Amino acid sequence: MVTVLRRAGRFVSVGRTAVRIYAGYKWFQARGRLGPRWRPSDQAWSRRHTRSAWLVYHTALRRRGLLIKFGQFLGTRADRLPEEYVAVLSQLHDQVPPQPFAVVEREVVRETGRSLADAFSEFDPEPLAAASLAQVHRARLRDGREVAVKVQYPDIRRVIGMDLDNIAVMAWVLG
Repeated sequence: MVTVLRRAGRFVSVGRTAVRIYAGYKWFQARGRLGPRWRPSDQAWSRRHTRSAWLVYHTALRRRGLLIKFGQFLGTRADRLPEEYVAVLSQLHDQVPPQPFAVVEREVVRETGRSLADAFSEFDPEPLAAASLAQVHRARLRDGREVAVKVQYPDIRRVIGMDLDNIAVMAWVLG
């Protein structure tokens, strides 16, 4: 039941974002048909693109998983998207906020079956990097070797599965 509710929540969140973006562009198109006086200026279109890009950005950060990957992909498509989208969404490549250290610690303990103190002589709570599916921490093994520990986010497999299912449903609806 919890999985169904999570999937529905992700679907509604992404759907709401898509509807807001779609409605905003449709409103601009409708205004343009009313005549030159109502036609949106280039600056107004730029603001519309920027607002829409920020909606995608914030939805991706809030829901994480494949949505961040999707936003990162869109942020590379200067050949297909307005520059405002590329400017905003390219930030997803290097500005993904990390998960709290308690979440990371719980995952490392779950994966290794050992406490951080038992597995490492040092473990930096500040991540070196955070991305869509995992984050990386500097650590030192008991034998003194420095290592980078990549920690996948909890339930990321389930989140990806939900995102793929939701994408399939959206594709079916749009088809």
